[in-house]
Amino acid sequence: MVRRDFLGRMGLAAAGTFLLGGIKRQAAQAKDIDKDFPAIKKIDLHTHISSDATYLREVMDRLNLKMVTICNEGLKPDRLAAQIKIAREIHQKAPRYYAWCTTFDLNGFGLAGWTDRVLAGLQDDFNRGALGVKVWKEIGMQLKDDHGNFIQVDDPRFHPVFEFIEKENKTLFMHIGDPPSYWQSYGPDGRPDAWYREGRGVWNRIGEFKGEVSWETLMKARDQVLERFPGLRVIGCHLGSMAHDVSMLAKRLDHYDSFAVETSYTMRELAGQPPEKVREFFLKYQDRIMYGSDISGGLVGTPFLVDMAKIRERWTAEEVEQLKTDLIDQYHREFDYFSTDREQNFGDFSLPCLNLPDQVLEKIFYRNAVRCLPGVDHNFP
Repeated sequence: MVRRDFLGRMGLAAAGTFLLGGIKRQAAQAKDIDKDFPAIKKIDLHTHISSDATYLREVMDRLNLKMVTICNEGLKPDRLAAQIKIAREIHQKAPRYYAWCTTFDLNGFGLAGWTDRVLAGLQDDFNRGALGVKVWKEIGMQLKDDHGNFIQVDDPRFHPVFEFIEKENKTLFMHIGDPPSYWQSYGPDGRPDAWYREGRGVWNRIGEFKGEVSWETLMKARDQVLERFPGLRVIGCHLGSMAHDVSMLAKRLDHYDSFAVETSYTMRELAGQPPEKVREFFLKYQDRIMYGSDISGGLVGTPFLVDMAKIRERWTAEEVEQLKTDLIDQYHREFDYFSTDREQNFGDFSLPCLNLPDQVLEKIFYRNAVRCLPGVDHNFP
């Protein structure tokens, strides 16, 4: 596993130098991360775990943390089945450490029997402890109808699925789209960043998508789901794919009461905005924001995890210790960003930290997850 899989997962290594204005922060004592970080119970709401590796438990014990592992990729049945099998097993084996969320098979979408098959599968997963369901960007950017048109997440054929999730008091995770810079010729740092226009969508494992559907179309479809299902709890992954403009995201949070977001893989976009504006956003919406890392971890090589390079090879004790060190380092860096008034250096740019009050940190790292994903705190003393 390469080091950037943990430390670069937030997109920090790819970000350019930003000219950031000053940030007004209340005076505070410098936090001792090793001491203060474990003092707050934490739910990492967005991970992709491949096994109950000993080093993962050691990290969670040290940091007072529990992980939610999320299944996705409904167009790849073998990968999906492997993910669900692992998620079920590690949750059953170690519920103190792992909660999980499922997804559903998209093959045969719209054909006779598809809805019944999906609902039966979700019911089975809920019976086995799944707390929610994720829909991924393959909806909108890969799934097509018989005429070659991209199917969006607001398609009426998804309505029975969303109605069932709401009826079962589960939570819908939505990762619809990516940062809009992926559609642009250049990203906010001035570097070429047209992942889709240049046909580099395979980096995101979504096939041949080259930007045929606009970012705005994807967001509109997501918003239509929020509009139609006001009672359905929805968590927008990666700050709802709107981390580049917290004002835009704020409008959605104001309009849709059941919409909340998690923070994984967003620092690059947050860094491009005035830090005081970002801090004010986190303070105002402190009840609607949760922490996520989007890390992959574990020692069992599985095809659906891109960072499991050592399939069928033995891991040395030194390599496992490095995995553990890297993971702790990432969690410390991200907690430092939210909790201190320091300037964080991320290689090629510096990012002023937010210095959020302790009561806000407790909400973002724990309490909001307990409310928005009922059952996630079970067996977490």
